[in-house]
Amino acid sequence: MDTPFQASCEAAALEWDVPALAAGYSLDGRAETGAVGCELETVFRIASITKPVTATLALELLDPEEVPGVWPSDVRLRHLLSHTSGFDCELPERDLARFGDGDDALGRAVAELGSVRRWVGVEQVWSYANTGYWLAGHLAAERAALPYEDAVAERVLGPAGLESTSFGEPDLAGTGRDAGSGPYPRARRPSGGLASNVPDLLRLGRFLLEHRETARMRIVHGKPPGGVYGLGLFGERVGGVEVWGHGGSYDGFQSSLLVVPDRGAVFAGVTNSSVGAKALRLVEDAFFERAVRARRRVPETVVLDAAALETFAGSYANSDGWFEVTPSLDGLVVTFEDGDYPARAIGERTFEIVGGERVRDRFDFPLEGFGRFGGRLAERVA
Repeated sequence: MDTPFQASCEAAALEWDVPALAAGYSLDGRAETGAVGCELETVFRIASITKPVTATLALELLDPEEVPGVWPSDVRLRHLLSHTSGFDCELPERDLARFGDGDDALGRAVAELGSVRRWVGVEQVWSYANTGYWLAGHLAAERAALPYEDAVAERVLGPAGLESTSFGEPDLAGTGRDAGSGPYPRARRPSGGLASNVPDLLRLGRFLLEHRETARMRIVHGKPPGGVYGLGLFGERVGGVEVWGHGGSYDGFQSSLLVVPDRGAVFAGVTNSSVGAKALRLVEDAFFERAVRARRRVPETVVLDAAALETFAGSYANSDGWFEVTPSLDGLVVTFEDGDYPARAIGERTFEIVGGERVRDRFDFPLEGFGRFGGRLAERVA
């Protein structure tokens, strides 16, 4: 049936040239869905939407103040789940497939976490860290006396009524600049290993609205460049109303799960494109218009003088790569591995990219000598 929501999905997929997109929302006891280039039940990789699942599992089994070990004793479980441990996002050797596909894969990866660089102390700055989720997933699995995957199935997927969600492979291939091939490494699964579809994600969203741990997950622990972060959930305000959720991006798949607690509303969207999040953002606005009678606010440009812009110039590096920042007439230009992206200032130290495949992505400079690109700290090296 051709509905306004289906039309929103079609327009978004066309604008961003996304091969397959499916989305849906539930609100006030009703639901609308749409699919382009696939069936609504098609299973996609949902990547980091796994994080709120891991956080739910960990909070059921562990105390947020527990000392997880491996890292110094000032690091607690809540720091792992809120990306405020101060540690880097990845192991120095990023290929986790080397740990194999056995039940010991996650434990073997965790045994190497002592080699991960620590940028700053706990709670000093928010910096996205998959490493913390591997450790949290491992600790929860040990407490459950089950492999991580079995613990997730028993304590989260089953109770949430998820029928098509698993750590298996998606029904179709990812596309775009980030597309990869091969199975998802088992050792990475707590940070992003699940595959799912829209009906199941809507069930997961309703479960998160009702689950006893979700209120704790929505307590603010850190501040990314846009919004806030709790324990496994990003937060923002749209039309003055709190919205929580998580996105996912891996190997040419991008996805989104959002909940609006005050409205009892849930949104889910999945794509098989490296720019799928841009298409989903358009569909999310259609959802927000129904749920909160508003769209996301476009921040105003802040005018910074040449001297202020020059203070951010330089080369920055982390385990993800190398970033060059140069001033321009009306902002900054940041160089990623896929090209140069101009950005405008939306704060004294925060910038938003204005065009290309990374449009509306934000980066900032939260500490002297550091930038934050893709939500991850990078040190100025030149």
